[in-house]
Amino acid sequence: MSNKNISRRQFVTASAVSGAALMLGFSTLDALAAKVAPGRPAPDGWTPNLWLTVDPDGTVTILSAKSEMGQGVWTAMPMIVAEELDADWSKVRVARAPTNGKYNTSTGGSQSTRSSYMPLRQAGATARAMLVGAAAAQWGVPASQCTTAAGVVTHAASKRSATYGELAAKAAAQPVPAGDVPLKDPSTFTLIGRATPRLDIPAKVNGTAQFGIDTRVPNMVYASVARCPVFGGSLVRVDDAKARAVAGVHQVVKLDAVERLLPARVAVLAEDTWAAMKARDALDITWNPGPNANYSTEAANAGYHQRVNDDANAGVTASKGAVRAAGAGERTVEAIYEFPLLAHATMEPMNCTADVRADGVEIWAPSQAPDSIRTGVAKYLGVAPDTVTVHVTFLGGGFGRRSQTDYAIEAVQLSKAAGRPVKVTWTREEDIQHDFYRVDGIQRLRAVLDAQGRVVSWEDRVVGPSTEAYAFPGRFGNRHFDAAARPPYDIANYRLDMVLVDSPVPMWFWRAVSNTQNGYCMEAFLDECAHAAGQDPVQYRLAMLAGNPRAVHVVQLAAQKAGWGTPLPKGQGRGFAFYDYDGTLVAQVVEAEVPPDGKVKVHRVVCAFDCGQMINPDTVVAQVESAVGWALSAARYGEITVKNGAVQQSNFTDYQVVRMNEMPRVEVHLVDNHEPPTGVGEPGVPPFAPALLNAIFDATGARLRRLPIKPEMLKAGAATD
Repeated sequence: MSNKNISRRQFVTASAVSGAALMLGFSTLDALAAKVAPGRPAPDGWTPNLWLTVDPDGTVTILSAKSEMGQGVWTAMPMIVAEELDADWSKVRVARAPTNGKYNTSTGGSQSTRSSYMPLRQAGATARAMLVGAAAAQWGVPASQCTTAAGVVTHAASKRSATYGELAAKAAAQPVPAGDVPLKDPSTFTLIGRATPRLDIPAKVNGTAQFGIDTRVPNMVYASVARCPVFGGSLVRVDDAKARAVAGVHQVVKLDAVERLLPARVAVLAEDTWAAMKARDALDITWNPGPNANYSTEAANAGYHQRVNDDANAGVTASKGAVRAAGAGERTVEAIYEFPLLAHATMEPMNCTADVRADGVEIWAPSQAPDSIRTGVAKYLGVAPDTVTVHVTFLGGGFGRRSQTDYAIEAVQLSKAAGRPVKVTWTREEDIQHDFYRVDGIQRLRAVLDAQGRVVSWEDRVVGPSTEAYAFPGRFGNRHFDAAARPPYDIANYRLDMVLVDSPVPMWFWRAVSNTQNGYCMEAFLDECAHAAGQDPVQYRLAMLAGNPRAVHVVQLAAQKAGWGTPLPKGQGRGFAFYDYDGTLVAQVVEAEVPPDGKVKVHRVVCAFDCGQMINPDTVVAQVESAVGWALSAARYGEITVKNGAVQQSNFTDYQVVRMNEMPRVEVHLVDNHEPPTGVGEPGVPPFAPALLNAIFDATGARLRRLPIKPEMLKAGAATD
């Protein structure tokens, strides 16, 4: 293939059939012969699909349906296939799978490796079996006598060998093995579990990587959008005379609200982004604030406290045994924890480029859920999904925000109005003030301790709005996104419920989803129980995890590596927290200092991490470090407040993230095993905040039950238990 400019769609289809390659997928897909690049027919007798190709030169191209947003999935997915394929890693390439409804393209919830691990292994193993079969047939020897390594099939007895590239065409004629092909014993892995340089890094270092914000297409104009600042408000009037006078402006477009997705807006289309933004600022707009003009988070929080005893409207999420009041010789521990709205604040501003034509729609988006964009745009325009093509770029951060579709629908609206491609780029202010936020709320926890200090009854009530209720109206179900997580401990009697409170604030999934607030409340409260029982927090947890040896090991590992129990300088303390994130076991020890001015300094974080079979340990460590930085930002600074129906924060000046000089030393200790893999990107978030609060208690004796941690909470004499 010549080195000429081709579209992403052309690259995907051409790379899949170049040179009569062997093509194999891990699921049964429709024949794609009619969709391959013109003039490059699929191999005779073979029904290709777009998961795995082996070219005649030995290059292996593996398509990833998961979005690369810095978490390393574009390396982990190919590693899984290449391991079972016995490919030469130096010849492995990765490309984006098409968004055509045949792949699960959703990337989030730390599910990529968990959901893809076995199917991708089967894909590699099946391809290897067919390559071996082709070699055995060519040499007239039993396939069982052939071995594979580094992209070569060898028959040792006859001293013959052939590269995968040499065998590709013949392998394409082999019958696909019926049923599942035997997989490798994990103890024989040579690639999985080894630190491996990421395939996306060179392009990101040399500047050739294409993010959504880098998109350029012919005849494109640029858009900047003024959005109604009040949730649920509407447009009264706009005077655009000054905006139209800005050089380069093409048109001004009024956009109505899209229910639960987009507010009322006025957009400016121009020759470049700067002109569009300058003209947007020149718009004279009058908004009608609507029904939420008096809404505030301060009043909402007061309302949560008023409803915390609303037993009649508490929907049960989970229960076990029967919770009860304290009996003779027992005691009750109770606390209420508060948590604020949080923004996503991705480093790459929200953006999307759309081209709506009579013959179809093309979208270029840094998306975590391109299938949702495809179906959402099709529904909005009233067209067939097959006419909508979504090109997925690299993502400059996702954190759940880019699993929404609002930014794509908006670009489609503007392209339709303009009759040409439109690129929409958000400002940071728009990003902070028009996000889909992590929920706020409170949790009331109540535990009964027996005479030995053991928890014999546990109640956890959540009061506040629900992400699930917002995202899936009419499908609220058991409120599992926002109601309390099941305790990972041996507790005979517990009840988890939620009092749902309506809110005009748009809610969405945030890194680690509801585990952020649930882990914070549960683990901080468990420390209160340990303190009330007069027991060491680590030993207290170990006694309640006695039946879970993997969890016990993680807790002990973190405590040992942190030097739990050894003295720290005056004013410093250690805090511990453990969390089971859907099978990923995480224990963290935080060492923090509380100086007289109350400005908490985190010096060290020690993390033990068991995610089952690791694919690329280097990426696992990076993701845990990232999770600590993310969680520290939220614990120290993260808070979105609403007044008169509008978000008060606007940029990193008032919605801060940690600076480099605030980042602690992070020590990650990985548990090496071959258990089924679980998630990596999010599980390191939930235990950090409670471990930090527990460290503050250890240093000062003050129990904080509200985030973020503000200096005035901890100035000498300001905080009490």
